[in-house]
Amino acid sequence: MIVFWRLFLAYFLTDAVFFHRTINQVRKENPVKGIVLHALVFFFWSFTLCQGYLTMKWPFLELVDLPGWVCILLFGAFHISTDDLFQFGGRMKHGFVLTFFLKNAINILFIFLCVPFHVLYETGNFFAEPWIVFCAGLVLATRVLGWGIISVEQDRYGADYVSFDERLMLMLVRAIFFLIMLLPGWRWTVLLVVWLGTCMYARKIRLMDVSNFVFYAGAFGAVVIGFLIRLRFYLV
Repeated sequence: MIVFWRLFLAYFLTDAVFFHRTINQVRKENPVKGIVLHALVFFFWSFTLCQGYLTMKWPFLELVDLPGWVCILLFGAFHISTDDLFQFGGRMKHGFVLTFFLKNAINILFIFLCVPFHVLYETGNFFAEPWIVFCAGLVLATRVLGWGIISVEQDRYGADYVSFDERLMLMLVRAIFFLIMLLPGWRWTVLLVVWLGTCMYARKIRLMDVSNFVFYAGAFGAVVIGFLIRLRFYLV
């Protein structure tokens, strides 16, 4: 699972952090440029994070053993070439939510069927590398969770109305919820209540003017993700 979590992080760093919105706009204006940029960013993160495992034999789709770097190239080709196939937003009911879940589910399944799981046997730990798990959790709590929430709002209201400033603010709010859950002992319970109360007051005075769903789904999701990562740090 070492390789799985590294490639999992590389995938979301590419699509949810660096090129979630930008790559779609670039691909609309210049498809070739968009594809090249998408590929370069994905391969940079994949080869950087998976170095040390690139010459190891990976079971590509459980069909044939191939070197890791070949599996990454093949997954990258699949991911980038099929990206447009999973764009249903505005085309059907719940299209943005369907895009979010279907695109990510298929790509993560592809990764799952390629990585060498015998590395897990060498470590005996499903979450062997805490720093990778922490980074994956932070990306999930800030960008991926936000992506999913905005997808619901786009389907509900038919417009991508959340501005850059609002997205940044909500990311910071979720990041703090996530980080509070990683504090040692039981101090996190007090700080969690204090931070929740602070955010609710900010909403009351309209400093944070977002819907109930956006706020509470983000807060709850970040807390749950933080709790799961907490288990890795304190119970493993």
